[in-house]
Amino acid sequence: MHNSQCIIHNFLFWLLPLVFSCFPLFPQETYLEKVELEELPPADDYYIDDSPLHQILRLFDEEDYERQKKFLEQKQRKIIKEAGGIKIPGDSFSQGIIHDYIARYMTRFGKQNLYKILDDGEIYRLYVRQEIKKHGLPAALEYLPLVESEYKPTAKSRSGARGLWQFMENSMQPFLKKNEWLDERLDPWKATEAALKKLEDNYKTFGDWPLAIGAYNCGAGAMRRALAKSPVKTFWYLSEHKMIPDETINYVPKLLAITEIAGNGQEYKVDLPSLNDNIPFDDFDYITTDRKISLEWLASEIRLDFDTLKRLNTELLKGTTPPAKYKLRLPSGLKAAAEECLN
Repeated sequence: MHNSQCIIHNFLFWLLPLVFSCFPLFPQETYLEKVELEELPPADDYYIDDSPLHQILRLFDEEDYERQKKFLEQKQRKIIKEAGGIKIPGDSFSQGIIHDYIARYMTRFGKQNLYKILDDGEIYRLYVRQEIKKHGLPAALEYLPLVESEYKPTAKSRSGARGLWQFMENSMQPFLKKNEWLDERLDPWKATEAALKKLEDNYKTFGDWPLAIGAYNCGAGAMRRALAKSPVKTFWYLSEHKMIPDETINYVPKLLAITEIAGNGQEYKVDLPSLNDNIPFDDFDYITTDRKISLEWLASEIRLDFDTLKRLNTELLKGTTPPAKYKLRLPSGLKAAAEECLN
């Protein structure tokens, strides 16, 4: 009898912790809360490699992800023929990789972060949207800065890419300039103009938007070399046969997945912020300086919040204007006050 009690006691000793781990008495920390606790760099030192968007893709809840995949399958795997003006072939590879990213972004973590990123980047999105329309480019390009930087003008990658559109130093010429005083990659308005010009040039070269966008990621030279070796001259063939880098293979589907979700929120049961076209996004004044002017001093003199002046001139690296001629951006209505301070 004593031995039987010991056996039962030992059995319960090992069994009960297992039972309580499966059925906890108190609510456990959710997956999303665990991810949110991860420390991210501050905005001024924002490494895009560590960003929420990248965490969506590598730290997602497997069960949630599988539920989203089943949701898409119940919709009989809708054939996405185009997204944001970019045509998509109906083959299983192209559709499969896009649907896989849609499922990832539709997880709870994915949806919440997509909402926040799109909402925080509203002013830049408005400007990008206006410029896209002006240039007659595909609407999908509005979401390319989301893939690149999450609309953060100060974002940088471990490889050295900087800004809203993640230009590398070796790819910024002749569109942007950099010296000891400024880095135009960090100016979201100048960088947008440069990025759209580069994308237009890529399209003129390749005559196809998936190839043009892919070349923005891996470089036009790398794309040309891959096409020269390929019997089929499409982005999707190059991707399926791994003739371009993995990052580029996934780059275009990420963009198209986000574009598809954003354009069909009700269908995918996703509530994403709409743009408020009444928000001023390029209502600025400018003054020309020809000597070093401290932004902190000028902000104090014209009674402007220093962070606002700094945010409008993120390309300035030393908190001052260069010693040569420079066009400083100000909030609308402050030009006269600023010029009076400088005279």
